[in-house]
Amino acid sequence: MPRFYRISELARLYGVSPDLLRYYEEQQLLCPKRSENGYRAYSIEDVWRLNVIRDLRTLDVPVPTIRAYLQDHSAATTRQLLEDELDLLDSRIARLQALRRTVRQRMDSCERAYSLPLGECFAQKFPARRCHALHQPYHTDAEMDPLIQQLRSFDPDHLYVWGNDGIGSYLDLDAAGQGDCQRYTGVFILHPRGESSLPRGLYLCLAYRGPNSRNAELVPRLLAEAARRGYEPQGPLLEFLLADIHISGDDADHVTELQLRVRPAKDMT
Repeated sequence: MPRFYRISELARLYGVSPDLLRYYEEQQLLCPKRSENGYRAYSIEDVWRLNVIRDLRTLDVPVPTIRAYLQDHSAATTRQLLEDELDLLDSRIARLQALRRTVRQRMDSCERAYSLPLGECFAQKFPARRCHALHQPYHTDAEMDPLIQQLRSFDPDHLYVWGNDGIGSYLDLDAAGQGDCQRYTGVFILHPRGESSLPRGLYLCLAYRGPNSRNAELVPRLLAEAARRGYEPQGPLLEFLLADIHISGDDADHVTELQLRVRPAKDMT
């Protein structure tokens, strides 16, 4: 005599809820018979179907695809389904590997931010750095965040914000020379395929910890140090957010780096 399972038995056997089995029935994935007393009776074929459904749902195969497969179940359709799922898994693995690289980059960014010589001016040569940029003035952090989100639209799958030390702002160099050290003229985010670039050259750099209101103290110090070393400011004057609100809610943990492109005295005309 064929073996039939009641819904509670099958649910317990597979560690699923009876509601899920009812849902599969509604979706025409399972087709239990009805006993004389009206209870659902699941056959061995339903058990086989449930095995297939469970395995395919583990791979996130959509319910309509599973339904079509169960309705046309053959060696050819099985092979095609497995090939499709292999492609899906390869794509998912590639995505996870990319996410792993992103997490590693974020960890490295944090380590770099907190290993900089804070409060010390140092000169560094940079090549041209490709970036996405928006040259739109703003005054507050609340105005900056929507601009950064606009930049992410260039490559939403790869331009992350949290832990990205390639995000920064352009400071108005002329205004900074007159004491207004928080007049921003735009934002940028470094990206190898950016349509803009930060100009190559020698930069005088100064990193500090704390809120960016410290610009009022440290931008003049950077300009004074450039003059002391015989450098002429060329611009741009950049503010990199190495560790900000995305890393810590305590602005004492924030790390900012100022970069001023300069020209040595020997190159002056």
